[in-house]
Amino acid sequence: MTEYRYTEAERIQQLQLLEQGLVALLPVSMQLGLAQTPHYQEALCQARFLMETGFTQTDLTRLSRSVPDAVSRGRDWESQYLIQKPDGSWGWQEWFLELESRLAPVMKSAEALRMLGYY
Repeated sequence: MTEYRYTEAERIQQLQLLEQGLVALLPVSMQLGLAQTPHYQEALCQARFLMETGFTQTDLTRLSRSVPDAVSRGRDWESQYLIQKPDGSWGWQEWFLELESRLAPVMKSAEALRMLGYY
């Protein structure tokens, strides 16, 4: 197996993906009144700053860890977001689906910034 480390150009792409994700997430976060909204706003500012001024792996890791998950994903976490539909089945609440569709790419992008590369 060979090790591959991300290049600076790839890191910039990862920062751009995080930026795009945060821009898409913020309106939903604000609409829902999430306590994490200021953290998302600060992460967006920081991502833009790093793209303009340069970065180290420490900067990327710090940024990555500053992006909180808005969903508490402990044991049995799903039950608090499910509703019973008129037909008796269970499904996700609409606001949760919207949030998750915006949040998942942000969390994935943030996680990528913590990784040095791959095998």
